[in-house]
Amino acid sequence: MPSGSSSRDVSTRTAIPLALALAALFLAATPVLAQSDLDFQRADFATPALSTLAALDQPDAAEAQPAPAHTKSVNPRKALMLSLLLPGVGELYSGHKGRATGFFISEGAIWANFVAWEISGHLRRDNYIEQAQLNAGVGTNSESDDYWRLVGTYTRSSGSGPDSYEDALRRDARNEFPTDPAAQDAWVAERLPTGNRAWNWSSPALQGSYRDTRQNSTRAFSRAKFSFALAILNRIASAIDTQMLHRGDAKAQSSIDRGELRILTDMTADGGGRLLLRQTF
Repeated sequence: MPSGSSSRDVSTRTAIPLALALAALFLAATPVLAQSDLDFQRADFATPALSTLAALDQPDAAEAQPAPAHTKSVNPRKALMLSLLLPGVGELYSGHKGRATGFFISEGAIWANFVAWEISGHLRRDNYIEQAQLNAGVGTNSESDDYWRLVGTYTRSSGSGPDSYEDALRRDARNEFPTDPAAQDAWVAERLPTGNRAWNWSSPALQGSYRDTRQNSTRAFSRAKFSFALAILNRIASAIDTQMLHRGDAKAQSSIDRGELRILTDMTADGGGRLLLRQTF
């Protein structure tokens, strides 16, 4: 009988550590739904003579999509400034290459749009200037936009009649100097296009085609300028995006840092033992 009792004691002392180890593995594999800081203690016996310590760490579910390793070193102000200079650079600095690529593509598309409309505007400008030279006798190609507008508005530069620019100038001169004919003539002579700046359209249809081409050129230049507004909006969107990404990365990193399960077991030779479970949320 003593030998049988001794065998049972040995079996009991062997079973306790095994049971504690199995409990530790079970708890490590099972999600813990408890308070933010849970301490669970069992079977706290006398001071152990021989002890075994096991520590198991289980990451939180947030670690399935880890935040960039350098999240804590990212300066959000620097990311914002980089995005204002060039959209996408702030995202690249923060470690989000996919988002950076999207802003790089949009920025490239904006400036490609600008270049396309600028080229279109200049080509159409050259076209309507050539029309004026061939069909209205204009001998210059470096005048202001106001001059080319007048060429499309009046059939000829000099002469009388409602379709003459000189006639419009004389009406304005009479309003400016109603009692001084000499001042009127000087005022008209100062503003009247002469020489290679004079024009006279050969037909109303050709003048109408000139006006259409010029309007298309003006519209193209306006659309090119619209690209600047798009570029500003793209920078603002990128700057806001970097701040949102930084906040999301900080939350993800904080969740990883807090979501740790630690299980400690301490056992003695005489069958005593202690199990400590700690989870921080």
